[in-house]
Amino acid sequence: MDLISCGLPWRFYVELWRKRNWPVVHLTMYGVPVDDVVGGLRETGKPVLVAVGAEKVPTELYELANYNVSVTNQPHSEVSALAIFLDRLYSGQELYYSLYENPRLKVEPSSREKRVIRLGSGK
Repeated sequence: MDLISCGLPWRFYVELWRKRNWPVVHLTMYGVPVDDVVGGLRETGKPVLVAVGAEKVPTELYELANYNVSVTNQPHSEVSALAIFLDRLYSGQELYYSLYENPRLKVEPSSREKRVIRLGSGK
């Protein structure tokens, strides 16, 4: 999984994705239902750029996105929309992914306490 950081205008990232023929998804309350598009996105195997706006989103983003996707047409937070979308896209498996190749620590699930296990050098 690759992460990008902000710092450049949003149009830069959208244009980069579109040039590579990678899907651009805009999360909005006014889009098509998430379940109607995630299967197709998953099957492409391509990286997906997910745009989540706050307040007034420029009309240009609606036009440039390959998909305008809704997790619900009821008011909700941008963070919850992103979480729901990613959960559907990864079929719940994102809970088991690690962002690190060789982590030094692991948090073991527990209903009562915080359990941190030391794994190794984490080179």
